[in-house]
Amino acid sequence: MEQKKKRNLYIMLLGIIIIGIGIAAGVFLYYFLVMKNTLQEITTPETSKTVLSVYVAAEDPAESIEDTQDYTFGFCRMEPDEAPLNQILLKLEDVFDEFPKTAEYEDMFQLADSINTGPTRATIINEAYLPSLIETAGYEWIETGLRKIDSLSYERPVESESDLPDQLPKSFIVYISGIDTYGGISVRSRSDVNILAAVNTETQQIFLAATPRDFYVQSSATKGQKDKLTHMGIYGVGASIDALEQLYNIKIDYYLRINFTGFVELIDALGGIEVYSDYAFSVKDIKDYQKGYNQVNGLEALAFARERYSFANGDYQRAKNQMEVIRAIIKKCASPAILRNYRSIMEAISGAAETNMPEDQIEALAVKQLLMGWSWEISTYTAEGDSAYLPTYSIPGRNLYVILPDEESLQYARLNIQETIS
Repeated sequence: MEQKKKRNLYIMLLGIIIIGIGIAAGVFLYYFLVMKNTLQEITTPETSKTVLSVYVAAEDPAESIEDTQDYTFGFCRMEPDEAPLNQILLKLEDVFDEFPKTAEYEDMFQLADSINTGPTRATIINEAYLPSLIETAGYEWIETGLRKIDSLSYERPVESESDLPDQLPKSFIVYISGIDTYGGISVRSRSDVNILAAVNTETQQIFLAATPRDFYVQSSATKGQKDKLTHMGIYGVGASIDALEQLYNIKIDYYLRINFTGFVELIDALGGIEVYSDYAFSVKDIKDYQKGYNQVNGLEALAFARERYSFANGDYQRAKNQMEVIRAIIKKCASPAILRNYRSIMEAISGAAETNMPEDQIEALAVKQLLMGWSWEISTYTAEGDSAYLPTYSIPGRNLYVILPDEESLQYARLNIQETIS
């Protein structure tokens, strides 16, 4: 009888173990399938999108393209690829049953001025350039002085990369690009966040190197001419990567692009994050941040990462705050919060982020993190330089504010990147 009881107990325990294994396997399979569906979306970007829009003066009576048939349309040729401009001119021709009257200008500033001085009553503008125009002294009026009446999206196929490794390397460098748009991730836009993450999976070390958006850099996309780093994003993520590789003398293995929509929704899906602020400051209608740790939701984290006017060293402090947000996200993702909010997290980044890291490599990283509970050692650094006003490739016609890279600062970042991945 005693042996029978023991045998029954063993059978019961074995049954509990089997059930437990089955539940664990089911839970893991659930997470894996949810992750796999999302990865198929964010790791297979097929197109990049350029958005051209037609603007009129804010007080202009035109409400639609049909109302502008007798207008002269101003434009300037800002990119080597003229297909988007030609496409919108053909659209206008189709609407009017005749080719529109046009006036070509040498730069975006002359184009903007033409609305006030004539002869143009409408302008065709690449949406990616507008924020830079508005930031230029004397052209702040554009933000409220122009009104959009129509847009056209032109999509280009994205060239796939064939030299990516098949297996997850022990160390690698990821370019994290935060673009200043909401909605779909395929739109080409300025890259306001530019962070290199040197990752070592064996030592669980990450070195984050931030490059201020106004760094004066060059890229093959600008034919060797200098421009702000943020403007490189207008020409595609490849232009930004090329500029940073030249700047730091490194090879960037992967990229991750995320826009404001994905950023806000990701942090909300994580249940918020805790960020450290070096200063007490306020962002109107958003939050009062205290010196020290602050619990923030997605919108508050975005405001924290974008603010620069509250600080004497503006862009540098903003870059530090951006890295602090990245550090806080990594910390939260390495915690049990990733399991509690897994589906919400996957939904948040779906459609609002893209990467060229192969799907199987991301899966391998995620599985190891879930099973091994890695604790990452994260260090940060922001490259420095000197302020200047110089011409830029993308917005010719005016000298814009830029930062001239300091070679000693770049060398410090290079050494730390190499030490992390070696």
